[in-house]
Amino acid sequence: MRGPANLLAAIWGRGDEEPVAFGPQGDCRFGTLRRDSEALAARLASLPARRWALCFDDSLLFAQALLACALAGREVVLPGHQRPAALAELQDHFDGVLTDSQPLGEGIASPWLRLPLSGVTASEGAQPSRWPAPTSLQLTLFTSGSTGAPKAIPKAWHQLEAELRVLSELWGERLGGARLLASVSHQHIYGLLFRILLPLVLGVPFARTLTLYPEQLLDRPGKWGLIASPAFLSRLDPGLGARGCCLIVSSGGPLAPADAAKARELLGQLPVEIFGSSETGGIAWRQSPAPDTPWRPMPGVRVALADEDCLLLHSPFLPDGAPLLCADRIRLTDSGFHLLGRGDRLVKIEEKRISLDEVESRLMALPWVAAAAVLPLTVGSRQLLGAVLVLTPEGQARWLALGPGRFLIALREGLRPWLEPVALPRRVRIQPALPLNSQGKRPWAELKALFDEAPADVQNTDSQQAEADSPQKDKMDRQGSVPMQRSGLPTLLEQRWLDGTLVLRLRLEPDLPWFVGHFPGAPLLPGVTQVHWAMHYGRALLGLTGAFGGMSQLKFQRPLRPDQECELHLTWQADKEQLLFSYRLGDEHASSGRVRLCP
Repeated sequence: MRGPANLLAAIWGRGDEEPVAFGPQGDCRFGTLRRDSEALAARLASLPARRWALCFDDSLLFAQALLACALAGREVVLPGHQRPAALAELQDHFDGVLTDSQPLGEGIASPWLRLPLSGVTASEGAQPSRWPAPTSLQLTLFTSGSTGAPKAIPKAWHQLEAELRVLSELWGERLGGARLLASVSHQHIYGLLFRILLPLVLGVPFARTLTLYPEQLLDRPGKWGLIASPAFLSRLDPGLGARGCCLIVSSGGPLAPADAAKARELLGQLPVEIFGSSETGGIAWRQSPAPDTPWRPMPGVRVALADEDCLLLHSPFLPDGAPLLCADRIRLTDSGFHLLGRGDRLVKIEEKRISLDEVESRLMALPWVAAAAVLPLTVGSRQLLGAVLVLTPEGQARWLALGPGRFLIALREGLRPWLEPVALPRRVRIQPALPLNSQGKRPWAELKALFDEAPADVQNTDSQQAEADSPQKDKMDRQGSVPMQRSGLPTLLEQRWLDGTLVLRLRLEPDLPWFVGHFPGAPLLPGVTQVHWAMHYGRALLGLTGAFGGMSQLKFQRPLRPDQECELHLTWQADKEQLLFSYRLGDEHASSGRVRLCP
């Protein structure tokens, strides 16, 4: 590949019957993708809109839209996520929306096209008469900026292709003959490169849908690769064993050495970690379970040390070839560099880049908040946001009327239209004024100290406190106790017996804490929570006792989402000392498994 035109030429040069993507509907072929892209390009060429926002769940339809925009010479805009309020804020940056869902929200005034199109065809086997010039193919990503507002990051296709050449050289051979799975969105640079463009370049079929649960890796036929996040790899269950994996890539945040070692043990591959950003593209990579392993710059990339130990980047993936000063602090070594942390107000939580300034500005836009200071906190192995607030008179009255717990819930509800769930503060401290030092700056140590202890004159509100009816709940001892707050249960609508099986009808309320951060923009009930609930109701309603002894035959076939009603079927097999459970959506199975109890 030498330029974006060659990338398109490579895709149009593949055989019609070569598979390009796969999903529940079966394989899709390159011939179909090309024809559909040409048909959409013809439609786009007939419309006045020049800048199109792409908002897709289906990766194949996303690829079709991306290629169609390239063929039609239209600019691609990739919002970071599809939350209506946040999308509405970006309306000045696009003229139309291409999507596979509806509706987009009342605040979106731009015209939109829903894929797949109907009633539009392209010539069989047609090839564009000429490829677009490299400079005409533009793409704009949006991510959190240092001011809190979404930051536009323009990318020319030649930048993406320069990076694809490097990625192909490093890992293309290992993916030969494989199929590619992904747990990350294609709406961001990491997923765009590794989940869409790289497999298109290599001719590696990619999954149309996200891999949401580690259990979906079980019983995968043939050879496969996984594009993952550290959060996904941290959820690998010790009982999981999957064959056929040829490559694991992880990016978006730090990967714990224990999780890297666990992935190698369970999946047979040590993950390749990628360090980079939307602005820079890939900077460096490493592959080691040792936490002190230095990062190795990508081929063609050079790093240097600037003032205050910040990284000075020289990279062919940058737009103009000029060096870029990054906010990441580093220490150089003979073979690469070590990361020392960031020097700005952006943090990563659950692989999502969060602007602390944006969270603060959203808080102060509420009528109850006069001033706010937001900071990242580490609670056990989790990272979350805490907020120190000064309330307005209206806010003080509301706090007194609702109480601490309900006030925090109301506060978070006021932020939900603007922020992803992982960016919502989960711990709050109410103060008469924000602490300031002699320079008029907020001292981070003093702010953090408010969360380390709870003096009597400080009002404390935590999300667990807000969402819990009782401090005690059943626990499941599985590599450490996992507490289940009473509010963490669904609404029990009905219970009945059916041929020796207890059937519970449950409603999945949208404010259940298990949906927070799993996943931002597309909340799903985690598989481990489904096991927790089965254990809880087995003990509470079937009178089961005994310690958790392991799981088997776990299957997750359909996701469980907020506002759904489902049935939980529980059967106790006394002779085998195991609890059989299955979740059902109507007549379809959502998940099932067996839990063994030890006497």
